[in-house]
Amino acid sequence: MADIPVKNGAVDGKQKGVETLAGYLMSALDMEEKISHSVYRDYLNRAIWPDHLDDKTFSNIKECLTTLLEDTERHRKTILALSKEITGR
Repeated sequence: MADIPVKNGAVDGKQKGVETLAGYLMSALDMEEKISHSVYRDYLNRAIWPDHLDDKTFSNIKECLTTLLEDTERHRKTILALSKEITGR
C-alpha cells in the first residue's frame, strides 16, 4: 500500500474506496472459483452419482453443470477486467 496517497496519516478516501472495491471483487472471484471447483466439477463425475440414475438424467445434469461452469468462467473474466479497470493493475 506504499503507493496510496496519505493525508494526515490516513489513507486518501478515494484510493481507500478503490482498494475496498477491488477487495470485494477479489472476494467474489474467490467465491466463484470455490463453487466451480468444489461443486460443479465434482458433480460432473458420473461415479459419484447413484447407480440407479439413468444416463439421460445424468446427461441433463451434466449439461446444466457445464452451463454453470461456462457462466463462472465469464464471471471470472468480468471480475478480473473490472478489478484491472478500477485499480490499474
